[in-house]
Amino acid sequence: MKPAHKSFAVIGLALCAAAWGAAAQTYPQRAMRLVVPFAPGGSSDMLSRMIGQRLTESLGQVVVVDNRPAAGGTVGSDLVAKSQPDGYTMLLGSISTMAIAPTLYARLPFDPLNDFAHVGLWVTFPLAMIVPAASPITNLKGFIEQARAKPGTLRFSAQGIGTSSHIFAEWMNSLAKIKVVIVPYKGGGPALTGLMAGEVDYSMVAVSTALAQVQTGRIRALGVTSAQTTPYLPNVPSIASVLPGYDALNFHGLHLPAKTPAAIVTQLNAEIVKILKRADVVEKLNGFAMDISAGSPEAYRTFVKAQMSQWGPVVKSSGARAD
Repeated sequence: MKPAHKSFAVIGLALCAAAWGAAAQTYPQRAMRLVVPFAPGGSSDMLSRMIGQRLTESLGQVVVVDNRPAAGGTVGSDLVAKSQPDGYTMLLGSISTMAIAPTLYARLPFDPLNDFAHVGLWVTFPLAMIVPAASPITNLKGFIEQARAKPGTLRFSAQGIGTSSHIFAEWMNSLAKIKVVIVPYKGGGPALTGLMAGEVDYSMVAVSTALAQVQTGRIRALGVTSAQTTPYLPNVPSIASVLPGYDALNFHGLHLPAKTPAAIVTQLNAEIVKILKRADVVEKLNGFAMDISAGSPEAYRTFVKAQMSQWGPVVKSSGARAD
């Protein structure tokens, strides 16, 4: 490279750095939108509204939660992927949209790894397998025995095709060698409502979504998807205790469109990490049965890549498809 060209390159880099710095100093200047690609009432919605409220307080600009439930979260995710990379349109990511969708959909309209700036991981958490309180099924072994005796008769309420509940259930079905009817809903809240209304026989929802109804005796938890039992449902066994090797955790984190200035990504990450370390937030997330996993943007991108590698083969072996 000639010296003049080197000078131009150095000037270009300096201008980019200056632009990023200016963006961080003036950001945000107006309301921000946090797209939640699932229905209100579930764990993603509760978490987003809690963090969004505290971001509003710390940034001085309103954070509006925008629920966009459709196609297992892929419609809302695609909306954010194609938004202006200015930091004003954010996405709550999950295992469904970031790790399951690439294998489940033959024509996914976005690349989970490269079409987003991965701001940071927020939480990880298991799901609970639940049945109505009046169900004659009282434990996981009994459920598997009934499903095997009457294949294709038990109905399962998924939070949507391609969501964590759908794929976690498909993996359990594969290990248990059972066949059930999948009934898709638009989120954890509607899936729980469908179960309690008697529309289905069982479901899998976040522990936080099920906890109040379990404690009041309106539903019964048969198992949790984590490899070990969870302290939030201490008397409920892990699915792995009946189906060895089963271990499934959902996660939520924050994403922005790719090409968002690095200074904005760094600023948002720093704000979120501070929020996740607040005592009131820790207490609230404990109540949601979620484990905090705050970290850097780089660590989150690595995590998403690892999740894609882990869940791709599971989705493929389950035979689940969404198109």
